[in-house]
Amino acid sequence: MKYKLQPALAVLDKNGLTISAGWAIIYNVNTEGEFLRATYQYLPVGVGLPANAYLDAPKSVKDNQAIIHNGQQWTYPKDLRGTKVYSTKTGAEKTMQEVGEIPDGYTTTKPISEFDSWDGEKWVLDTEKQHQHDINVATSQKKQLLSKATEQISYLQDAVDSQIATEQEIQLLAKWKKYRALVNRIDVQQVPNIDWPNIPNS
Repeated sequence: MKYKLQPALAVLDKNGLTISAGWAIIYNVNTEGEFLRATYQYLPVGVGLPANAYLDAPKSVKDNQAIIHNGQQWTYPKDLRGTKVYSTKTGAEKTMQEVGEIPDGYTTTKPISEFDSWDGEKWVLDTEKQHQHDINVATSQKKQLLSKATEQISYLQDAVDSQIATEQEIQLLAKWKKYRALVNRIDVQQVPNIDWPNIPNS
């Protein structure tokens, strides 16, 4: 033939070595076998394919699938990388980094609050967990208020014991003592129905 209208195509034997030099479309993968790109490669006689490359073409896939060669054939597992998933034990969020299905113990459904628990199908509000959290917050607040009251009482009591307290300080000491007594009586188990006493004015 006077004109060759197509480039010569490489021919490989059953051992993967080129027996007729020419061009081939090869499909490149990374070290994990994931498809990277298709390229043209010129193959001289006696050479094989480059590392991590195959002659057989993978099929087209959807956005939520990956193209992986397992050494024998192309596979098309789920690809949810970048998807946020949530631990069904703690509700903690993480982002999928690996190809494959959502791991056991995780869901793509985000908990509505930090007090949700997974019932096997959906998140439900754990009222006991929420109540215990509120108790812990109230307990911390009570300790802070008592600490502040004790600090004020100590200062004012020193002034009274030293007989240098003003009439205003004597009255304020009584207010702080009453306030501390009222705070001490607070039952944190009653949260959120707690009526915190007003802090005495100086």
